[in-house]
Amino acid sequence: MSSLNSLKNRIAVVGNTKKITHAMELVAASKLRKYREMYVNVEKFKNVLEDTFSKILINLSPIDLKNIFPSNKSNSTLYIVITSDLGLCGSYNSNIFNLLKTTVNKEDKLIVFGAKGISNIYYSWMKDLMIHEIANYGEKIEYNLTNSVAKIALELFEKGEIGSIKVIYTKFINNVVQTASCAQLLPIEKENFSSQELGSEIEFEPDPQTVLKNAIPLYISSLIYSLGISSKVSEMASRRNAMENSTDNADELLNDLHLEFNRTRQSLITQEISEIVSGADAT
Repeated sequence: MSSLNSLKNRIAVVGNTKKITHAMELVAASKLRKYREMYVNVEKFKNVLEDTFSKILINLSPIDLKNIFPSNKSNSTLYIVITSDLGLCGSYNSNIFNLLKTTVNKEDKLIVFGAKGISNIYYSWMKDLMIHEIANYGEKIEYNLTNSVAKIALELFEKGEIGSIKVIYTKFINNVVQTASCAQLLPIEKENFSSQELGSEIEFEPDPQTVLKNAIPLYISSLIYSLGISSKVSEMASRRNAMENSTDNADELLNDLHLEFNRTRQSLITQEISEIVSGADAT
């Protein structure tokens, strides 16, 4: 009987776990739909922004670009790392951390979004590289938050303390595939824009150089925001997939436990019948 009671307890525990993972799967699926709509809208804005910058850069000579972005001899890179505050999202955070470990150097600096990333970095050799951390940033990274981070990054760049600004984030491909990626924000590489179609002619007042210089903070903060939304929709997709897999695994385990329970009970019944028959024969 102790074996049957043990199996009953295990079935109850797995059943309760399945209910929790299934509920979390439904919540994540609902949030995923919401964030996908947001992601589509933000991507449209990002494309318009990049198209505008393409038109500005086409009108600038290499000398103009050098005047706007003076040569920076610093070998240090500022990495803006986007992770989640919550767990139970599969390999989402570990993929970011693994990419970071293979990318960052000892002279680099880190600004980290998300309690999970902060915790992982805190217990690694990269702890001293963190200059700013943002934990518990809520359902999504708000634009005013990315704006303040952009100001910090640009100030470091203008002072010559860093030579480049990069973002390590999760690129959303689809509901099943998301990849940890690294995007460079500064220095702006003209080659990345010049291949885009120019469309109609645009006149910049007072001139392209002034427009570009004043638009850089908007460009950087908007890109960080866009990559943050990409990371958030990836987090929800990863969490939904993880909870779906957990629910499926719980189903398989429940089937195995029920089968084992029935076999054990049948064995006990057979044993009791045998004992009764043996007792009857003895009399």
